[in-house]
Amino acid sequence: MKLTLKVIVSILLVISAIYYGSAFVMPSVTVVNKSGGFVDHVEVALPSSNLNFGALMESEENTLHYSLEQTDGVYNYQFKSKNSVVISGSCGYVTKNEIHKRALITLSKNYEVVCS
Repeated sequence: MKLTLKVIVSILLVISAIYYGSAFVMPSVTVVNKSGGFVDHVEVALPSSNLNFGALMESEENTLHYSLEQTDGVYNYQFKSKNSVVISGSCGYVTKNEIHKRALITLSKNYEVVCS
């Protein structure tokens, strides 16, 4: 009985380590809404994938991880507000195997986008 419990606990620990380790290794994009209003839809297109962040309330942020397998390119962002205002552009640079890369895209009060 004790051996079975030890095996189960060990397996759970290994699975947890793999999960959190992959989240650490995988690159990510974080989008922050500091516009002072509600954003209906946020999307960031990468060369080899597309990230859909959904809606963001004021001061809300959302982070999504993406695949290491990317072709060279940029982050193409698009913010859509409830009154059909669309803010789009591009920033940053994406390439293959960028381990633990973190991109931050912030929509400011003036509806300007800041990338870092």
